[in-house]
Amino acid sequence: MGYSAKQKKVKVEIEGAETIVKKLKAMDEAAGSVLMQAAMEGGKIVLQDAKQNCPVDTGTLRNSLKLVKDKQTKTKATVKIDFDRSLTYGTHVELGTKHNAARPFLRNSVDENQSEINLEITDAVSDAVGGKM
Repeated sequence: MGYSAKQKKVKVEIEGAETIVKKLKAMDEAAGSVLMQAAMEGGKIVLQDAKQNCPVDTGTLRNSLKLVKDKQTKTKATVKIDFDRSLTYGTHVELGTKHNAARPFLRNSVDENQSEINLEITDAVSDAVGGKM
Protein backbone atom coordinates (compact mmCIF):
# COMPACT_ATOMS: atom_id res chain seq x y z
CA MET A 1 0.00 0.00 0.00
CA GLY A 2 1.42 3.37 -0.99
CA TYR A 3 1.41 6.57 1.00
CA SER A 4 -0.07 9.74 -0.37
CA ALA A 5 0.27 13.12 1.28
CA LYS A 6 -1.74 16.09 0.15
CA GLN A 7 -0.28 19.50 0.55
CA LYS A 8 -1.43 21.30 3.66
CA LYS A 9 -3.88 24.08 2.86
CA VAL A 10 -4.41 27.15 4.97
CA LYS A 11 -7.88 28.63 4.94
CA VAL A 12 -8.35 32.02 6.51
CA GLU A 13 -11.77 33.27 7.48
CA ILE A 14 -12.05 36.90 8.50
CA GLU A 15 -14.70 37.05 11.17
CA GLY A 16 -16.52 40.32 11.76
CA ALA A 17 -15.16 41.83 8.59
CA GLU A 18 -18.34 42.43 6.62
CA THR A 19 -17.10 45.81 5.41
CA ILE A 20 -13.90 44.34 4.05
CA VAL A 21 -15.78 41.50 2.38
CA LYS A 22 -18.13 44.04 0.72
CA LYS A 23 -15.15 46.05 -0.53
CA LEU A 24 -13.54 42.92 -1.95
CA LYS A 25 -16.76 41.96 -3.72
CA ALA A 26 -17.00 45.47 -5.16
CA MET A 27 -13.48 45.11 -6.54
CA ASP A 28 -14.67 42.16 -8.65
CA GLU A 29 -11.69 40.70 -10.59
CA ALA A 30 -9.17 43.00 -8.86
CA ALA A 31 -9.97 41.24 -5.59
CA GLY A 32 -7.97 38.26 -6.83
CA SER A 33 -4.80 40.36 -6.86
CA VAL A 34 -5.44 41.48 -3.29
CA LEU A 35 -6.01 37.90 -2.19
CA MET A 36 -2.88 36.69 -4.03
CA GLN A 37 -0.72 39.35 -2.41
CA ALA A 38 -2.10 38.36 0.99
CA ALA A 39 -1.48 34.68 0.28
CA MET A 40 2.11 35.49 -0.73
CA GLU A 41 2.64 37.35 2.55
CA GLY A 42 1.42 34.33 4.51
CA GLY A 43 3.53 32.05 2.33
CA LYS A 44 6.68 34.00 3.16
CA ILE A 45 6.27 32.97 6.80
CA VAL A 46 6.06 29.31 5.82
CA LEU A 47 9.01 29.56 3.43
CA GLN A 48 11.24 31.18 6.03
CA ASP A 49 10.35 28.56 8.65
CA ALA A 50 10.78 25.67 6.20
CA LYS A 51 14.25 26.93 5.26
CA GLN A 52 15.21 27.18 8.92
CA ASN A 53 13.97 23.67 9.70
CA CYS A 54 14.91 21.78 6.55
CA PRO A 55 17.42 19.02 7.36
CA VAL A 56 20.75 19.91 5.76
CA ASP A 57 23.46 17.69 4.36
CA THR A 58 24.65 19.63 1.32
CA GLY A 59 22.05 22.41 1.53
CA THR A 60 20.70 21.65 -1.94
CA LEU A 61 17.20 20.76 -0.72
CA ARG A 62 16.96 23.83 1.51
CA ASN A 63 18.27 26.09 -1.25
CA SER A 64 15.69 24.74 -3.70
CA LEU A 65 12.71 25.74 -1.51
CA LYS A 66 10.57 28.36 -3.22
CA LEU A 67 7.28 30.19 -2.88
CA VAL A 68 5.20 30.30 -6.05
CA LYS A 69 1.79 31.60 -7.01
CA ASP A 70 -0.64 28.78 -7.70
CA LYS A 71 -4.26 29.65 -8.51
CA GLN A 72 -6.14 32.93 -8.38
CA THR A 73 -9.80 33.81 -8.80
CA LYS A 74 -11.79 36.79 -7.57
CA THR A 75 -12.70 34.82 -4.43
CA LYS A 76 -9.62 32.72 -3.74
CA ALA A 77 -5.85 32.68 -4.13
CA THR A 78 -3.40 29.87 -3.43
CA VAL A 79 0.36 29.69 -3.21
CA LYS A 80 2.72 26.74 -2.88
CA ILE A 81 5.94 26.27 -0.99
CA ASP A 82 7.82 23.46 -2.63
CA PHE A 83 11.26 22.11 -3.41
CA ASP A 84 12.88 21.21 -6.72
CA ARG A 85 11.13 17.96 -7.67
CA SER A 86 14.26 16.71 -9.45
CA LEU A 87 15.60 16.22 -5.91
CA THR A 88 13.71 12.97 -5.47
CA TYR A 89 14.95 12.56 -1.91
CA GLY A 90 12.99 15.63 -0.78
CA THR A 91 9.80 13.60 -0.48
CA HIS A 92 11.67 10.91 1.47
CA VAL A 93 12.95 13.52 3.91
CA GLU A 94 9.50 15.07 4.40
CA LEU A 95 7.48 11.85 4.58
CA GLY A 96 10.08 9.26 5.54
CA THR A 97 10.53 5.77 4.17
CA LYS A 98 10.23 2.34 5.69
CA HIS A 99 13.93 2.65 6.61
CA ASN A 100 14.12 6.31 7.61
CA ALA A 101 11.85 8.32 9.88
CA ALA A 102 10.07 11.34 8.46
CA ARG A 103 11.65 14.72 9.10
CA PRO A 104 8.78 16.99 8.08
CA PHE A 105 9.83 20.56 7.49
CA LEU A 106 7.13 21.75 5.09
CA ARG A 107 4.01 20.52 6.86
CA ASN A 108 5.35 21.57 10.26
CA SER A 109 6.08 25.04 8.90
CA VAL A 110 2.39 25.51 8.21
CA ASP A 111 1.11 23.76 11.33
CA GLU A 112 3.39 25.59 13.76
CA ASN A 113 2.80 29.05 12.29
CA GLN A 114 -0.95 28.95 11.68
CA SER A 115 -1.80 31.94 13.89
CA GLU A 116 0.96 34.10 12.45
CA ILE A 117 -0.01 33.14 8.89
CA ASN A 118 -3.66 33.98 9.53
CA LEU A 119 -2.73 37.33 11.06
CA GLU A 120 -0.44 38.23 8.15
CA ILE A 121 -3.08 37.35 5.57
CA THR A 122 -5.80 39.19 7.45
CA ASP A 123 -3.61 42.30 7.83
CA ALA A 124 -2.63 42.25 4.15
CA VAL A 125 -6.25 42.05 2.99
CA SER A 126 -7.32 44.71 5.49
CA ASP A 127 -4.52 47.08 4.44
CA ALA A 128 -5.26 46.58 0.76
CA VAL A 129 -8.93 47.50 1.04
CA GLY A 130 -8.43 50.23 3.59
CA GLY A 131 -10.13 48.52 6.49
CA LYS A 132 -9.15 47.70 10.02
CA MET A 133 -9.87 44.57 11.99
